[in-house]
Order: sequence, then structure tokens, then C-alpha cells
Amino acid sequence: MVKKKLTGFIVLLFVIQCVFIGGTYFSSQSEQQRADAGREEPARTSAETKPYISAALPESSASEHTLLANQDTEILSSELDLEAEDSTTPALIPSSSAERLGNDVIYRVKRGDTLSRIWEKMGGEVRNAHLAAQAFREEGLSLASLRAGEDITLRLNETGNIAFVRKDLPEGRVLSLYLKDGRYDAEILDPEIITTRREVSGTIDHSLAAASLQQGVPYEVIDEFIDLFSGRVEFSRDTQRGDSFSVIFDERNAADGRALSPGDIHAASFMNRGEMMVAIRHTAKNGEVHYYDREGKPIGNHFLRYPVKFTRISSVFTKGRFHPVLKRWRPHNGVDFAAPTGTPVRSVADGVVVKSGYYGGNGNMVKIKHGDKYASAYVHLSRISKGVRQGARVSRGQVIGGVGSTGLATGPHLHYAFYVNGKYVDPMKIKLPRLPNKFEPIPAKLLKATLQRLEKQHQTVQLARQKEMASQHENA
Repeated sequence: MVKKKLTGFIVLLFVIQCVFIGGTYFSSQSEQQRADAGREEPARTSAETKPYISAALPESSASEHTLLANQDTEILSSELDLEAEDSTTPALIPSSSAERLGNDVIYRVKRGDTLSRIWEKMGGEVRNAHLAAQAFREEGLSLASLRAGEDITLRLNETGNIAFVRKDLPEGRVLSLYLKDGRYDAEILDPEIITTRREVSGTIDHSLAAASLQQGVPYEVIDEFIDLFSGRVEFSRDTQRGDSFSVIFDERNAADGRALSPGDIHAASFMNRGEMMVAIRHTAKNGEVHYYDREGKPIGNHFLRYPVKFTRISSVFTKGRFHPVLKRWRPHNGVDFAAPTGTPVRSVADGVVVKSGYYGGNGNMVKIKHGDKYASAYVHLSRISKGVRQGARVSRGQVIGGVGSTGLATGPHLHYAFYVNGKYVDPMKIKLPRLPNKFEPIPAKLLKATLQRLEKQHQTVQLARQKEMASQHENA
């Protein structure tokens, strides 16, 4: 019995010894492996494993522009354009809004951008943005002239500050700002303007606008053309395929080739259903400018037909329609003009504002009284222009607000209503009051020569169309 206990005790001691020796061996091997690994690759410091953020970025932008580094790769934010090895690069440029052009950066202004926000995005000092704003004001420029979609040129110096700004202004002028001695010096260059008299004519297949654009007629000229004839033609309803148009206007370009806003229309004509209507410009001795018809009578209306320039009617005037928001049939007294949010809305005539503000389902609305008989209303506006308040006087063509979708509206559009003696009427069909015939008559020689010129243009385009149609018929 004693012998068996002694044998068991010896076996237990042997097992304990083996376990101790094995643990010591494997522990020493693990330490050796770690030591070897340490000689092959030094342990990284905490600074090397943290994200790298350039000092050229403002703190508010650091999370958007982060350079991550690890042992094998460097991951570069898709919004940046800088090399990982150069931590002193001053310009971190979001590719979605800017691109490099040599030493300059072309920045595309986004909706909601301000000078301060642009300076922040480009890594410049925000206080310099205030200096730039001051330079704008000193040159008589509003900061509202900074518009979404336009490109401005920026140049950054070695410290990351915006040292130069170039911005295009209306009429081909160019504003340049130079950072010098803690302020921006401003310079405005006026271009040399080259004016060319253009004669354009064409035939209509789908719409006047499409035909005019195809011939290179600027939007501004199309808008003025429509206003000249809108008292005699409702362009969304009366035009038909085969009608023709002709227009003589001043094309304006800067000497470097940049297109500028066009000049005046000198003469225009529209052949509708075989009848040619004309508008011929004449400046009276007292400096007043008027347009005259083919009989030499002054044309023009107290009212514009369209409260929005160059856009399409999305819903024709009806006495009833299914309301897309209320989901029920209700009267639809007016015309809807579809246009992007913010498109300028203009008063169709001189008058006095009788309503201006937010009116429930109408949203932002302006209503204008034009004398004792007529009134007009503009509904769902995104904004109402400054000064357009109850009791204010407005003039024909004055911008009173912008197209929007306030109130009960499914999308941006202008709802335009017209009243005669307090009753709704279709503003597209009503005969607009004409201006009084009290102007200096157009010289007979000018009238005759211009009429012959316009008639010849129509004959030319109509003949060309007849040849084209005959050729198509032969090939059919």
C-alpha cells in the first residue's frame, strides 16, 4: 500500500516538472519572436497611426479633408488634390467645386455660398473674406452679384491666403482684387465692345423659341420679340408649323470674343397664318423710343401678356381642375407658368400693390391694382422683392418676386390670375388695352424701306421651306 502511494507521488512530481519546463520554453520562444519582429519593423508611434490633417485647413473642415496613413497605403479623401508627402501644401481644393489652372484655382459658386464660406473652403483666412466684401462695397457692387453656377478665379499665395480674385461682371466688365498690405485693392476693367447689326429669319416647326435658338438668336431677344407681339399673338396657342419670323438686332461682343447681352431690336416681323405683323423701332426728336406697325401706328400695350420671361405654360386656364394637393376638383382661375425656383416675376403693368405677403394656400402672393378696372395676382412666389408692399407703386416690367412653390403647390411655378371689374378672366385671351396714339409718327421713308426689307426676308425663308418640302416629297 505504501509502495503504491510512493509511486503515484513520484509520477505527479514528474508531470509538474514537465509542465514548468515546457512553459518556460514557449515563453522564451515568444519573447524571441517579438524581439525579432521588433528588429524587422520598429513599432509605430501614436503620431503615425493618427489621421493626418493639414494645417492649411480650417478646423471646421478637418473632418471633410482627412489624409489616412497606414503601413502599406495612403488613402486620400476623394475631395482633395494634394500629395501626402507635402504637408505644407497651402491649397486643399474640393474637386466638386474647383479645379486648378496653373497657379490659379477656378471655383464654381454653389447655392448658398458667401465670400466667407468660399474662403473657408479654400483654406484662406476668414477675416480676409470680410476685407474682400469691403472691396466689393467700395466699388459699388452688391454681394448678391455672387451667383450660383458662375466661375471665379482665385490665386493662393505661399501662406495659403487668397491673394487674387477675378470675377466677371455684367456687360463684359471684370473685377480684380489684389491682396496688398492687409487689404484688397480693387480694379474694374471695361472691355472694348464691338456691335454688329444682325438680321435673322427662320420658319417654325415646333415653337418660336426653338426656331429662334436654332438660328442663334439670344434669349433676351426672344423675350423682347414676344413682348412686342404678345398683344396680337398668344404664342403658346396661335403659332403653327410653317409660320416665319424675322428680326434685326444689335449683337454685342467684347474685343476678346466674349458674348455680351444683345442690344436693341430695330425691326421685327412675324408671319402668322399668312398675315405679316411688324414692329419697327423709331426714336423721336425728344429721345422717346417707340415701335410702329406696318401702317405706321404706334404699338404697345399698357399690359404685358406674360409675367415671366421665356417660359412655358404648364396648365392652361380652365374653370375647374383636379387639385394635385387637395385631391379634389376646384376652380382654377388663372394660368400656371412652369419655371425654375427664383425665376424673376414681373408686374404686367403700372399699378399699386393691394396685397403682399403670405396667404395660406396661395403662399407668398402679390396682388396689384391697375386703375379702377384691372387687377393681377401672382401666387406661390419663393420671395417678394424688397419694397413691394401694400400701398407701393410698381411699374410695368418691374420684378416683384421670384417663382416658387410656397403654399399648396407641388412644384415651382407661377400661378397668374387676371381680373376685370373684380371678375376672373383668362389672361391669355383677354384683349389688352393699347397705349394711346399720341406719339411722333414714324418717318414714311423709314417705314417703307424697313417693310420691304422684312418682306424680302420672309419671302426668302418661305421659298427655302417650299424647296425643302418638295425635296422631301420626291424622296418619300
